[in-house]
Amino acid sequence: MTTQQNWYPKTLGVLPQGSGAYDFMMKVIPRDAAFHYAEFGIYQGSTALYVANLFPRCTLHLFDYADTLEDAAARFKDLPNQIHYYGNSQKYCDSYNWPLMKLIEQADGGTMFDYCFLDGAHTIAVDALTFFLCDKLLRPGGFMDLDDYGWRQRGSSLDPSRIPITAELYTDEQIDAYQVKMLVDIIVRRDKRYKEVLPDRIFQKLSA
Repeated sequence: MTTQQNWYPKTLGVLPQGSGAYDFMMKVIPRDAAFHYAEFGIYQGSTALYVANLFPRCTLHLFDYADTLEDAAARFKDLPNQIHYYGNSQKYCDSYNWPLMKLIEQADGGTMFDYCFLDGAHTIAVDALTFFLCDKLLRPGGFMDLDDYGWRQRGSSLDPSRIPITAELYTDEQIDAYQVKMLVDIIVRRDKRYKEVLPDRIFQKLSA
């Protein structure tokens, strides 16, 4: 296996975001609310920027590759929001779970997030752990938002025909699987502490 750095494509073919999540947030969160929003995988930062503009008193916690966050910080510097950046490298066994784990250590059993938007690796290998770690920091009453229920690596910007290393990192079964769907259907929906509030996507945490 190659050990190259910066293997992740700069340009992605992403699914349309749609307004469903934004409409939901505006219905359940007052515009002047001071709450903590965590986003995993910000890409070009459009979702985080939209949330910041919708809720100017929202504190943002942004997780992604370090260089992606550096670019975002330059674009977000004039926002009134408090913004915290948690970067990781592109080494294959590194991910936003590492800074997230350190944040849990600092919280020392406490909670801090009110809304977690998971839009990162889209793989069981990374995001299943992310869900459980986020759960440690998500306050009861808060929301877990898992984007791209209908996404898979096959046919995407990470298809092995475009990014050959994908075939070295994953089996054909995993490349063809809808892994966000697996996480939602097998883990999140079966957790009785969570209530589905936007189909296939947003779940409210009912209890610790």
